[in-house]
Amino acid sequence: MSDAEFVDAFARWVADHAASHQPFIAVDADQPVGIAFLALVERVPGPARWTRLSGIVQSVYVIPERRDEGIGGRLMHTVISHARAQSLEWLIVHPSRRAVPFYRRLGFTGTTRMLRLEL
Repeated sequence: MSDAEFVDAFARWVADHAASHQPFIAVDADQPVGIAFLALVERVPGPARWTRLSGIVQSVYVIPERRDEGIGGRLMHTVISHARAQSLEWLIVHPSRRAVPFYRRLGFTGTTRMLRLEL
């Protein structure tokens, strides 16, 4: 599909999944420079806590010419703060090899295939 078709389809997808996939967008001078998604996972209820939510961090991206400026870190600190405010139990991420040190600096632990942050 063309770039324009992708943008239209992606915008529809984001709107259709607003309840389960929360977008976080970094903007500079009214231009988007980065994005991250927090996918909410409703967990099976337990006797001590009926509503149990966790999250999957997805599609963290900063445009190449703006990388290494701290934008990704600020995005992730916002995602983590939001997750804590929503009382999520934990976050997981499936990082690329290049991104593993980034997530470890944020407190994620685990294997290089899946990292977890206890909230």
